[in-house]
Amino acid sequence: MNMKNSNNKVFLDFEPISRRLIITPLKSFYQALLDSNIQINSLCGGKGTCGKCKVQVQKGIEYLNDPTNSEKKFLTQEELNNGWRLACQAEVKKESLEELKKLPPPQIRVYLPEDLLLEDFKILTSSKGRKVSLNPNVRKFSIEIEAPTLDDPIPDFERTIKELIKSNLINNENINISLTTLRKLPSILRNKKKRITLTLLDDKEIIDCELNEEINNNFGIAIDIGTTTIVGYLINLNDGKIYAVSSLLNPQTAFGEDVITRITYVKDNENGLNQLQDAVIRALNSIIMKACNKARVSANQIYEATIVGNSVMHHLFLGINPINIGLSPYVPAIQRNTNFKAKELNLKINPEANIHVLPVIAGFVGADTIGVILASEIHEQDELTLAIDIGTNGEIIIGNSNVLATGSCAAGSALEGSHIKNGMRAAGGAIDTIKINPDDLSVSYTTIKNKKPIGICGSGLIDAVAEMLRAKIISRSGSFNKALFDNERFIVKDKHVEFIIAKKDETGTGQHVSLTQEDIREIQMAKGAFYSGMRIIMNYLKSKHEKDLEIKQIFLAGAFGNYIKKENAKFIGMIPDLPDDKIYQIGNAAGLGAQYCLMNKNYRKKAMTLLNKIEYVEIATKQEFQKEFAEAMYFPHMKLEYFPSLSIYKEIPRR
Repeated sequence: MNMKNSNNKVFLDFEPISRRLIITPLKSFYQALLDSNIQINSLCGGKGTCGKCKVQVQKGIEYLNDPTNSEKKFLTQEELNNGWRLACQAEVKKESLEELKKLPPPQIRVYLPEDLLLEDFKILTSSKGRKVSLNPNVRKFSIEIEAPTLDDPIPDFERTIKELIKSNLINNENINISLTTLRKLPSILRNKKKRITLTLLDDKEIIDCELNEEINNNFGIAIDIGTTTIVGYLINLNDGKIYAVSSLLNPQTAFGEDVITRITYVKDNENGLNQLQDAVIRALNSIIMKACNKARVSANQIYEATIVGNSVMHHLFLGINPINIGLSPYVPAIQRNTNFKAKELNLKINPEANIHVLPVIAGFVGADTIGVILASEIHEQDELTLAIDIGTNGEIIIGNSNVLATGSCAAGSALEGSHIKNGMRAAGGAIDTIKINPDDLSVSYTTIKNKKPIGICGSGLIDAVAEMLRAKIISRSGSFNKALFDNERFIVKDKHVEFIIAKKDETGTGQHVSLTQEDIREIQMAKGAFYSGMRIIMNYLKSKHEKDLEIKQIFLAGAFGNYIKKENAKFIGMIPDLPDDKIYQIGNAAGLGAQYCLMNKNYRKKAMTLLNKIEYVEIATKQEFQKEFAEAMYFPHMKLEYFPSLSIYKEIPRR
């Protein structure tokens, strides 16, 4: 939002929840959060006596009051130097307000640590896919090994291999053993208990040995590192059962809401790469700990992790500088899949566990897209299929058993609440569905957790725009209908216009929840990016393959794709005009692809094979991009012939 602060207001951005609040003087951050119905952990109720409400000021600390005595008591000097404050003590200096009013938002950005937030966020963890046959990369054996004798003094490791072959558990002697396990082996073999359990990785290396029969405790974890959210699936590799699912918001949002701003942070800060890698590693360890606690499983008995994420998340997780992804020709450091030991990445599972990272396709199409392809099986479909993974960065896949092409569109984070005045992530109090009566413009809505509304999440934004079009509140160009400005739902001040979704006496903040003209433009740009990206990939396929290619079905992946009303996504022109029964919402397909690769190692080979089939299209550099994007900015599109079933648009003014 690159504009002067024309409303004469001062804004405070809280991450990773993407909430923008208005600052008033002499009000602490803690009070501002409570006034907006955002609950945080504070044992003393904001009195400054417990030191629990620690937040990190990422931007604009110069506009705040000096640290108080309470903060000097509970925070070290190093923490204060790094921007840490107590939310109940930090406030904007009165003398800073006039200066801040002259600046474009956001002026101050504050990061809320995971353990501080009490808000219940709605993070998609489910997915739809077929059952996969088990062929894991990790096997466990319970075995009794004979003790050595003077007549047969075979060393411990060789004696172990001999017994495994004798028991038909392995078929050759070319097995290695990790140094950590080798150090444990002599004492375990000489324990009074006769049976031990061995863990074998990829039929090549023994990575653990335990007393007793521990073969049932053979776990792996599949993790989807999204730009906004991270989800982990704890799976027993003996039966394929998911024992626990854990998720959280990606703490890297404190450094930037999208991949470009995070690349910029790494470029502009000497320690930026380490900060972003540390943030995601801490988040993954938190997910692992929570999943293990839920399932009552020892993290030391997790022997493998499979990881997906877009190319920038992939690089940041591995500690690889992603700067070249953001520079033409947008090349990642590596494409193929990779394997590392858990101890190399400081993941708190078995230190010898294997970390398998799926391959990336291109600079802005990553391992998460490989996951979507594997889970959706788009490459095996008879009908030409469009798959869209809708998130901060939108990935588009078009293919069937004959062709397969993909590209990425910079949809921005508007659909996740960023850059929208009352936008927010899907959490308690977020308006998620909306209906508007075209006769009197009255609005009905639902909220997550049935709480009082405090903002609008992505599915609510799509509903709102579709309903505003049906009620002719906005035209096909996205402009507000001036003929309706006398309705009580409109706020008109000079050139600034808002439409009220929830009146202030209904909300949890005491302020209207509304949509502005600028909000509509942000949604237009996001939906236009998806549709124009799809058109460009189709044009590419038609020019290179068959002229009569036609999309016959659509897969909507990701959290946003799972929760939106598909008829409204079609109505505003985000996706092609197909019958609703040909539009499928497939959930967290990227995470499901990671699960497939964890449960059956053949999917890893399939992922590498796919790299030879996938044709990558650099959407933004295509000559026709600007024209396609401009036409797609209209609702549903400048050319109505692309949406023949939406006859209602003949009644909606173009401007």
